[in-house]
Amino acid sequence: MTAPSTPGRVVAIGSVNIDRILRCPVLPAPGETVLAAGSAQGFGGKGANQAVAAAAMGAPTCLVARVGADAEGRAALADLRAAGVATDAVRTDPDAPTGLAVVLVDPAGENSIVVVPGANARLTGAEVARALAELALTSADTVLTSGEVPEECIRATASALPAGPRWIHNAAPAGVLPDWSGPGRRRPLLVANAVEAAQLTGRSAHADGTAAAGTDGSDTDGSDTARTAAALAALGDGAVVTLGAAGALVSAGGALHRIPAPEVAVVDTTGAGDVFCGALAARLAQGASLPEAAATAVAAGAFAVTALGARGALPRPADLTGPAARAS
Repeated sequence: MTAPSTPGRVVAIGSVNIDRILRCPVLPAPGETVLAAGSAQGFGGKGANQAVAAAAMGAPTCLVARVGADAEGRAALADLRAAGVATDAVRTDPDAPTGLAVVLVDPAGENSIVVVPGANARLTGAEVARALAELALTSADTVLTSGEVPEECIRATASALPAGPRWIHNAAPAGVLPDWSGPGRRRPLLVANAVEAAQLTGRSAHADGTAAAGTDGSDTDGSDTARTAAALAALGDGAVVTLGAAGALVSAGGALHRIPAPEVAVVDTTGAGDVFCGALAARLAQGASLPEAAATAVAAGAFAVTALGARGALPRPADLTGPAARAS
């Protein structure tokens, strides 16, 4: 891809949460009580996390979202602005609280998360369409959506988005993809982890999270995951399947690119996928090709797991150098 003369913007449409993080010796099983070793509070929400990650990577970024008219909402807005994210399109809801996420993290960095959507659930398709019109998007811009807002917001994006800008949809939580097959509707580049990709394509997944094609055996050569990535790509305008420590697969235009991940010491995986998406959107807005952007996003996601919290380790471009940030 040729870099645009003026780098584009990232427009994130998504959720804003307050995160309550509990460090647990183990993640509790059903019916089990676990004593937490400690707790912390931070800022989260897929939309906000992705926007902050994109801004950290140097892209002019704005967020379309809703927060409550409460102290948590005011604090979240202040934090977004301090991170360089424009919040003109964030509405304050007088009748719903700011979203809340309770995050349980074990010593290996694995997590379980419960989200109370609050004001996020009241973002409307009309608000999204109006914001996209007011932003006067160009072909250099990249729009980023996710599944933590009502489905009508994703459908509105499909209908309101002009032909030029790129659109990335992080299909998490997986659920069911909206119908964007109607006339004049755009189809996004889909981003999902291996388990989400398997769910969305009707394929099964191995216990280690890699995708599998039903009952055809192991995935030692990656072919099952590659077929799942291709199946997901057919549901949108290409796909990126994230594989944790194994990196990512990019399936677009009939081509498959494997992106390795660097080895890092994992502290907390919370928000790594959001950092991946924010970095991917930022690099595309800066003119990188999709494989190049995905390589940077893999390195950014690996950097993100080295500290506690969804935004504990937000990489900047200078943090992502060397072979980990190059496509293979």
